[in-house]
Amino acid sequence: MFRRAKARRSRGFTSGQAMVEFLVVLPSFILLLFGSIQFALIFSAKTTLNYATFQAARIGSLNNATYSGIRKGLVRGLSPLFTASDSRDGPEVYADINEGVDSGGNKRDATSEVDAYVRIIRVSPGEALFSTSSSGFGELNEDGALVIPNHQLMYRDSDTKSNVSIQDANLLKIRVQYCYKLMVPIVNKIIGSLSELNNTRARSSYAMYETVNDPRFADLNRGYANEVSMGERALASYDDLCSGRGVGDNRGASREGFMISSEAIVRMQTPAFAEDENEVLGSYMCDGDRMACP
Repeated sequence: MFRRAKARRSRGFTSGQAMVEFLVVLPSFILLLFGSIQFALIFSAKTTLNYATFQAARIGSLNNATYSGIRKGLVRGLSPLFTASDSRDGPEVYADINEGVDSGGNKRDATSEVDAYVRIIRVSPGEALFSTSSSGFGELNEDGALVIPNHQLMYRDSDTKSNVSIQDANLLKIRVQYCYKLMVPIVNKIIGSLSELNNTRARSSYAMYETVNDPRFADLNRGYANEVSMGERALASYDDLCSGRGVGDNRGASREGFMISSEAIVRMQTPAFAEDENEVLGSYMCDGDRMACP
């Protein structure tokens, strides 16, 4: 009898200890599991953004390197992330966005994502190359638009202006920043906060500027865009990119945004325009909010 009672007490202590250990390990296990799912979704979004950026550069090269052309490529490329949506483009979507309402109400789709949470940086051709002076290659076409000529490049003078030849001025290089929405509960706030923290880390190399906060997630700052005091010419900060621009929710305030970026470079197939002639989207060309032109 005594031995049986002692064995029962021993089993009770063992099961109680196992329960305590399980409760201690459970939160860590949940975070690990949910975190793995969320990072898998981020990886998928990054892969899709890489493809979308290449699509944007390709379509942009066929549409004079304008915002409307590049934006069309991004919308098409990001569509696989929002296959449940039945709307991808069209005048009715533009009208909704101009009214400050995302297309389809609260529904997320590629169009509203691009207009609310994406910033395009046209690294090349730079603004200086459109100058009609001796420092640029700008010319007025038959319609009076300022362009960088694209025809007969192999026969043109290869002398450089602003350290670039006209052949290199016809290379379209874009960077795309995207504030991706973190959707897995619990870990989304943690990962979003880490994204913001890394985005705003101080860097001594910016001491010469008024602002010393790194304007991008991760160490991807290069060249002209490093000058964070340049405002609209610089790349977007976490709060700027994730704010939603009045079209979508403020992912920065809720710490549900994660900044990812991608780059692509293609050769222009049409003359690059200094301005976008699209009636609806032309005003966003190089406005610094949706598209920056260093």
